[in-house]
Amino acid sequence: MEPASPTPNPFLSIDCSVVIEAPIAEVFARWCRVEDFPHFMEGVREIRWLDEKKFSLKSENDGEFYHSLCELTLRIPERRMAWRTLEGPDCSGVTCFQIATGGRTEVTLKMRYNPETGWRNRRQVQERLHRNMHRFKGLVESARPAKSEHRAH
Repeated sequence: MEPASPTPNPFLSIDCSVVIEAPIAEVFARWCRVEDFPHFMEGVREIRWLDEKKFSLKSENDGEFYHSLCELTLRIPERRMAWRTLEGPDCSGVTCFQIATGGRTEVTLKMRYNPETGWRNRRQVQERLHRNMHRFKGLVESARPAKSEHRAH
């Protein structure tokens, strides 16, 4: 009898990093406002906190609409924030925050998802993630005073 071959792992992993011209505390605080994600994340229609750890996520991709129940699994202030879906497209991820030179912050979002339960086109998901992270960078940086305003006169 031949041993059963292992079931292939259906999960795909993607990631994207941006460096933001803002201190880590400010960037982390902005990221923690997940209810604001629809303002800069393409495809995210609504996020509502249900309790301290769980939130409801309504999203769209390729004309398909999804409703997910998500759980915040880790929150280390100014370092990491991680989540996973409990219901809906099978997905988990972690956002890492690191101090970069010059008072900047590097933000890296790493995500694993099962294309069989939702987002099927890896390239499209990767490109959307890239655009979303750059919109987040723009959102944070546009809310800050111009560097010339920081100089003493």
